[in-house]
Amino acid sequence: MAAFSTDDIFGRRLDFEIARDGFVCPLRGEITLRDAESWFRHEGYRVLEMEAGGWVDDRHMLATFAAALSFPDYFGMNLDALNDCMSDVAEAEYGWDASETGVVMVLDGFNRFADRRPRTVHHLREILRRQGRYASLFGNRVLTILA
Repeated sequence: MAAFSTDDIFGRRLDFEIARDGFVCPLRGEITLRDAESWFRHEGYRVLEMEAGGWVDDRHMLATFAAALSFPDYFGMNLDALNDCMSDVAEAEYGWDASETGVVMVLDGFNRFADRRPRTVHHLREILRRQGRYASLFGNRVLTILA
């Protein structure tokens, strides 16, 4: 089952725009964060807000993802483990329910964390893009907004 249809191209749907551009998207343009979150909730998405601007190090970032997405207790608290657990999220094993339209992770204050930890941010973006793409192979929607 496809994650999107050709009707989504013409409907200028926010979820399609984010997926088309790589599943990870900075919030820009005329839509505000509050409007985007409202739209996603209305469309049946689980919206997970994470305050990225307060992350002081990798461990803090990883703990936030683990809590927000209900990672299992054995989560290894490193980027490889994040990638592994995000594969499970992409398959809707945890973090959201497959009866929902999808999951949207909103990383608020992301640029502040990026300034502190640019190398981590590079890897994090790649993990989120890769797992968003992986989710789409199952007809699932795992999207990230960098706000």
